[in-house]
This record gives sequence, structure tokens and C-alpha cells, in this order.
Amino acid sequence: MNYRHLSALLLFMLAICDSAQASVTEIRKNFFNRTKNLPATAIMSAPKGDASYLIGVYESTTSCSIVPTLRWTDENGVARSLSGAVVSGGGSCYASLIADIRVLANTKPTIETSGGASGATYSLYVSGLGFWPTGAQRQGGLSEVTGTLPTPDQVYALEIYQPSVSTNGLLVAYSTGFAGKDIPYVTWSDEYGTNSLPVPVGTSAVAPVRIAGGTKAWVHTYPGDTTWYALIVFGVPAKGAGPFSDYEANLLDWTNATYPGWQTIFTAGSGGANVLLLSDLTQQANAGTVSEGLQVYWANQTTIPCAAALTAAPSGIPASCVSPSFVGPNSPLQFRTYNSTGNPWGISPTYSAEVDVLQF
Repeated sequence: MNYRHLSALLLFMLAICDSAQASVTEIRKNFFNRTKNLPATAIMSAPKGDASYLIGVYESTTSCSIVPTLRWTDENGVARSLSGAVVSGGGSCYASLIADIRVLANTKPTIETSGGASGATYSLYVSGLGFWPTGAQRQGGLSEVTGTLPTPDQVYALEIYQPSVSTNGLLVAYSTGFAGKDIPYVTWSDEYGTNSLPVPVGTSAVAPVRIAGGTKAWVHTYPGDTTWYALIVFGVPAKGAGPFSDYEANLLDWTNATYPGWQTIFTAGSGGANVLLLSDLTQQANAGTVSEGLQVYWANQTTIPCAAALTAAPSGIPASCVSPSFVGPNSPLQFRTYNSTGNPWGISPTYSAEVDVLQF
């Protein structure tokens, strides 16, 4: 190995030293009982440095035409946006979106709506998590409910949460077993009706929800299938410890692929670990032909989420994914980057890669 590659390797090892357990903060912003479109409105204060966030937006509504849009400026100074998907059925509808984003320092992500019909009423709920390599925990307002169906006594439908007052949450689930005609699913009720979300075997679900006070959230599965679930509950944001462990690995403004060396983010204990895996890869826009890739690997891959392999294009459009996964007992979760054409190891286009792990 020549001196240039040795120096690059040493810098890389220093960069991933920050992949130890880090800190999590909570984001919550509510807009109640609106009858007009919401103009672009900040959902948080601006971070002092470039920062990573998981943002969930849920809209309970009497109209299926109102669409929320999240906007932010990424670490390369490029304006980004993501619009929610409207889901209807059973006489009610809701809109939601989930986004793993990088936010440029001193800029504020915003939320807005469009398509509001005169006389329609809706409420908009923004909940999220900030991921920080250092700093104090602000998980004091967060709690979790987690479990697996079927239970030891073979219950295939289970009430998992019943709040006394209306609550924002993030529902996470994946199913294993037979990919047959019976599809596991989750149900909940917001202010305007009952909604459901399928969790087909071999896939996963990550979705913001609004659970009305006095109603119940349920998980349903079928013989031969197993569904793991977690509900992150967003209470009033507060300082202090909470239920989650967070591990981070960042390669920011990097110009070398790490292939073939795998780097460990964390190692699961003897019982394994259910985690929410967030990965993001952005290549600075250029006229080149090399695309940077990101791979994440772990033992006992219960599902094969998009987070396991991402590719950032020379156009500068980021690639990201949010997915639950199970890491096998005493096994590491690892990642590497590579050049998708030419030599997979060595000089790369300038890129930034972030991998965050939220352990339940």
C-alpha cells in the first residue's frame, strides 16, 4: 500500500471512530383543525451544523385531496422536497410521508399542504428524531411499545396500544413466514376513522400514525407467519434519557471508497437486536460516470431492505432508506462504500454517507 492509500485509510479509521453510541433528540410539531392550506412553516429550529433527521408526517382529514409536502436544503446546498401519499379505504383516508434527510447547517425544514378544498378539515402532525454523534440525550418525551406475534399462547391479533389522549407515533413492523394470500397488517384509528396498513411477509413497514384517545392500535398476523412490531410514542419533548440506543457512522465529503474493508457500526448482544436502520448516500453533482455505492451487512438478515444497498448518481440526487432489521446474536452490523464502475476501491467522486442505527 502506498503512502497516499495509507493516509486515506488512517483518515477513514478516524472518521468512523464516531460510530459509537451517540444521542437522539425528539421533534414534534402539530397543526390542529385547519380548513385552509398551510403555507411553508418551519418544523424545527435550524441546526448549527449539518445534521441527520428522521421525519414523519401524518395528516388526519375529512378530504382525500389535501397533500402535505416536506421541504429542506441538503448538506450540498440543494433544495429537496417530498410529498405525502394519500391512502383511502373503508370510508376514511389519511396522508403520510417518512423521510431520512440531511439538513444544511442554519437552514430550517418546512411543511406545507396543497389541494385543500373549501370546507374540508384536517390536522397535520410532524414527529421525528434527530441523530447526533455527540451531545446530551433529549429522549425524555419518547416511549416505546414492542413485541412479536403470535404470542406464546398463539394469539394472532393483539392490542398493542390504547392512549387516553390522542398521540403521535411511528409504527415499525416486519413479517416473516409464508408469503401466502393472508397478509399481516396493523390497524389504528385517528380523529376521523379507522385505517390499516399491510405488512406482507418479506417486506417491512415504517409509518407515522395518529392514534385517537380511547381507541386501540392492533397488530394482526396469521398461522405460519411471525410479525415483529414497535411503536415509538412521541410525548412532550424533554431532556433526559429514553428507551433507545443510537449508533452512527458518517463519512462526510469523502473522496475514497472504503471497499473491500467492512467497518463495524455496532455488535448485537447474545439475544440479537431489532433495529431501525437508516442509510443515506449523496454524491455531489458532477459530469462523471462513476456512481458511489453504499452496502450495509449483518447476520440473520430477516428482511432485505433497500438500506442494504444504495447507489448515489452523478446527478447529485441522494439515495436513502429507512427499514427495520434483525441483527443476529453476537453479530456485527457493518458497512462499506464502493465505486460502482471502474476500480471499486480508491479515489471516488466527493460523496457523503451516513448510517444510523436505532436499537429498540
